[in-house]
Amino acid sequence: MIDISKIDWNQAWKEVELEKKEKNEFASCTERWKDRERCRKFNQKVQEDNWKRAWERIQVMKCTPSSRVLDIGAGPGTLAIPLSGIVRHVTAVEPSPGMLECLHENMKEREIINISTLQKNWEDVDPATDLDAPYDVVVASYSLGVQDLRAALEKMDEVSAKYAYIFWFAHLKSPRFQHYHAIWEDLFGISPSPRHTPNIIFNLLNQMGIYANVEISRTENITRFSSIGDAVADQRDALNLTDERQVSVLTEYLEKFLLKENRQYLLKSKSYQAKIWWEKES
Repeated sequence: MIDISKIDWNQAWKEVELEKKEKNEFASCTERWKDRERCRKFNQKVQEDNWKRAWERIQVMKCTPSSRVLDIGAGPGTLAIPLSGIVRHVTAVEPSPGMLECLHENMKEREIINISTLQKNWEDVDPATDLDAPYDVVVASYSLGVQDLRAALEKMDEVSAKYAYIFWFAHLKSPRFQHYHAIWEDLFGISPSPRHTPNIIFNLLNQMGIYANVEISRTENITRFSSIGDAVADQRDALNLTDERQVSVLTEYLEKFLLKENRQYLLKSKSYQAKIWWEKES
């Protein structure tokens, strides 16, 4: 029997990161969000149904009208914009210029004045000079694409006064592209790579003396495209496809897989998410 207490869970995280880079199967988050048009499409998506997906996360967090919140990897304000209406203040950390542009536009459009922004990767943030810590609530929602997980978690815990939340994928394989597992070998000549799973985060927190809670939920995802060509272009870039053979395989698959509805093409999938959270000891 393997003694999991002897496993270096931070190294386990790093090994997955290394494998992803070596296989180069799809664009990294950093590369993906350099495209301002892609940021704008994402900004539109997160606002669907009056920020429905964001509210699902916010409602399971312990926020109050007096809460000061730190949002790590805030994107276009997926959580920060709706949060701003129910908490005292939100500090949004986001490295992407395209995402910050959308966030600032969302703030201006709604005349929001209780969000401050910081354009930095979480790894590069210095709490002493960049932040006004501690915060009542610290949250990283699908944004811990870091090399050194332990350092990222330690910093989260350091700047939290009460609660820290991580929303993460609960899949063993790539959650963003689970619907492509059937053609993965045709696309890349290899089986899908393993991905970071919540047990790595949970076990590493445990080794750090932080005893977190884990809850799993299921969500149905829908991405809408105006045409098959639009879908192929979007998914080709996301998958980092580099030759016409791969594009042909993707096109043939999407022509069969996409659902047509009201002159739009829908990419539907189910995904499982983990909420990992802990409360600071008094």
